[in-house]
Amino acid sequence: MKVQWVIDQMRSLAPENSAVPSDNVGLLVGETEANVTKILVALDCTQDVVREAVEYGADMIVTHHPLIYAPINRVNSDTAAGQMIIQLIRAGISVYAAHTNLDRACGGVNDCLMEKIGFAQNLQLLQEGDLDYGLVRYGRLGKPMTLINLAKHVKTVLKLSGVRYAGDAETMIHSAGICCGGGSDMKFFEAAKEKGCEVFITGDIGYHDFVGAKQLGICLIDATHFASEWPVVTKLASYLRDRAAESGFAADIRVSVAEVEPFATT
Repeated sequence: MKVQWVIDQMRSLAPENSAVPSDNVGLLVGETEANVTKILVALDCTQDVVREAVEYGADMIVTHHPLIYAPINRVNSDTAAGQMIIQLIRAGISVYAAHTNLDRACGGVNDCLMEKIGFAQNLQLLQEGDLDYGLVRYGRLGKPMTLINLAKHVKTVLKLSGVRYAGDAETMIHSAGICCGGGSDMKFFEAAKEKGCEVFITGDIGYHDFVGAKQLGICLIDATHFASEWPVVTKLASYLRDRAAESGFAADIRVSVAEVEPFATT
């Protein structure tokens, strides 16, 4: 199969034109007519992931976060991004990214986390008036539980060493708003509260976010940026394997084992 075939499958799942305007999605490195027999799927295109792809003999890396986000005016070995781009081109490895378009997609990043945690009932986009946030979901737990037990559940299913949360530990949770990654935003908290959600689950929650949520009267759970988005990586690899099999391609598609949470806790 060709790089273009992979692009077509990704566009079918998460159309590039659904990404937020400032995002940088699509084929970031490589040629559309290059052959592909091995694909590595990861959250980020880091130096470790590039090294893994080279050792694996991958022809393509598919990621959630873009390797190139802000504009760059030169590619050389003086920067980490330049070094990776040079290495990728030398190895003949293409890179494709699906970012906010995959966040918004049905079956994408946010839906994967909702399913993983167990908020699969009445799953809906979080809307307020005529504004469709698209990036945020809300739904009901299959079985209500207290905030503290939900926090422990999130810790277990996402394999975290710990979970930060805010709110009365004994608050019963029936519904939650979810925005994977860095979705800590007061307007999201307010919209989730209006929908009857008792908790909002996201990552990268700051001090003032916790304080503001407490004043608003909604609980928070910080599932971290990496862990909240990681479930989509395995889902994406399975999706590409299935599509390749349906098309009769003998492709080797695997999830990165080099990529881990970028910080540690003690």
